[in-house]
Amino acid sequence: MHHNDRLTTQDALAFERTLDQALNSPDLRAALSHTTGSVNAEQLRSAALRSRDTLAAAAAAEYRELVRLRTASAGARARIVPSPSGAGTTSRSGGLLPALGVLIPGLATTAAAVFLLFGFGLRAVAPSSLADNLITAGWTAAGVAVVATLVGLIWLLVTAARNRAGDAFAESDPAAARAHEVWQLALLERGITPFLLGRIDAAESGARAAERPALPRPAAAGVAGGAGEGRPAPADGPGFSSPDFASPDFASPDFAGPDYGRPGFTGPSTPDSP
Repeated sequence: MHHNDRLTTQDALAFERTLDQALNSPDLRAALSHTTGSVNAEQLRSAALRSRDTLAAAAAAEYRELVRLRTASAGARARIVPSPSGAGTTSRSGGLLPALGVLIPGLATTAAAVFLLFGFGLRAVAPSSLADNLITAGWTAAGVAVVATLVGLIWLLVTAARNRAGDAFAESDPAAARAHEVWQLALLERGITPFLLGRIDAAESGARAAERPALPRPAAAGVAGGAGEGRPAPADGPGFSSPDFASPDFASPDFAGPDYGRPGFTGPSTPDSP
C-alpha cells in the first residue's frame, strides 16, 4: 500500500463506522440469517478489522482525493493569520482555566484539612468559639474542594467530547466533506461488503464439507491389497508353476531314393570303374 493510503486515526474511526453500517445492512443480515451458525457478526467484524489495510486499498483512489482536498483546505486556513491580541487572549484563557481547575481543588483540600485538624484539636483541649469557627471553615473549604473537582471533571469531559466529535465527524471544507462521503461509499461497496459476503460463503462451504458423511472406500477385486472375492486365497506358493520347456524332436533327414527299404534292394548301384 502507498504511504499516503494509510488511514489516519480519524479515518480509522470512519472505517469502523462504515463496517458497522455494512453489518447492519439488510443484505448482510439476510445472509447471516441463512447461515447454520458457522459465523456471526462479531467474527466478521474482527476479520474485517484485521484486514483493514487490504479493504481500504479497494477505495485508494477516493482516499487520495480526500487527503489532497484536506491538505489544500489546511493550507488555505494557514494563510489566514489571526491577530496578535486575539491569539494572546486565547492563549491566556486557554491556560488559565486548566490551571485553576487544578489549583482550586488542591488548595481547598489543604485548607480544609488544616482547619479541621486545629478546630477539633482546640475543641478537645478547651472548647471555645475559635474551635467552632475553625471547624466551620474546614467544612466550607472541603465543600469548595468537592465542587471545584466536579466542575473541573465536567469541563474536561465536555472539552474532550467536543474535540473528538470535531475531529472524527466534521470536515471543515465542503469539498472535503463530499470527498469523505464518496470514499466511504466506495469503501462500503467495493471493499467491506464483498469481503463480508465472501467470508460468509467460505464459512458455509466449510460447514457443509464438515457435515458431509465420508463414503466407504470400495475394495478392488483381484487386486493386490484388496479383499474382493476374485482374489485367490494365498497358498504356500505363489499359485502358479513355471511352464514346461522341452527341446524339440529333431532327426536327420532321410536322403534316399524311393526304393530304399524295399525287399531285394541292395543299395544304389555304383558305376564300374574303368
